[in-house]
Amino acid sequence: MLVGLVSAKGSPGVTTSALALASQWPRTALLVDADPFGGDVRAGFGGGDWPPAAGLAELIVDLRSTTLEQALYRRVHHLAPYAPPVLAGLGCVGQSASIPWSRLGPLLARIDGADVVADCGRFAAADGVMPLLRTCDALVLVTASSLRAVRSAARIAPLLQEATGAEAGDPRVSLLVVVADEPYSAAEIADGCRLPLLGEMPKDAIAAAVWSDGARPGRSFARCAMQRTARQIAEKLASLGPSGRPI
Repeated sequence: MLVGLVSAKGSPGVTTSALALASQWPRTALLVDADPFGGDVRAGFGGGDWPPAAGLAELIVDLRSTTLEQALYRRVHHLAPYAPPVLAGLGCVGQSASIPWSRLGPLLARIDGADVVADCGRFAAADGVMPLLRTCDALVLVTASSLRAVRSAARIAPLLQEATGAEAGDPRVSLLVVVADEPYSAAEIADGCRLPLLGEMPKDAIAAAVWSDGARPGRSFARCAMQRTARQIAEKLASLGPSGRPI
């Protein structure tokens, strides 16, 4: 199963949400940083201390001579027991055009024994990641609750539905609101975007710092609001079949 998280505007919490969801996935899960504008996992969650060859660009080179599973074994980095294994992203914007997203997507969706949560960053209709979005079993539009964020999310929601062939109400394209009620409620945002509401990620600065800045988790990290919510949302996503119905 391949699940993509994407935003309409920069920095609404896509990477933090993706890492949290992958860490709480009910099955084996891998986080892939597929942001076409250059990923933040190495510098943020990794704190700048990341194996230089543990990334997406190196995996693509490996695929010329080996299978995806073997390439992932070489290039995925598991930073900590509480975190999912991660394939770090690209170092710069220009590298995205060289990634064979249309080939990579189906391969990621069919990994034996594991699901993939892909951080697809900020949406742009003309960038190279659109072929990856089209192969996702589920797409999650991540948004904050400000007027600017909601207006941007509402504009791209139909494009995501078109990319997946999802009709109105199909949970294969759903909405995740990060810190609702500032000022709009999650229900209001879902109504404006005309998407099913997947859930709300709470304001939890301490837990967010673990995923966004590589902060060391405290003893209560596993029981914090963000991780509890991530578990509930991950279970909902993991239950979807190809039709968008629970399995």
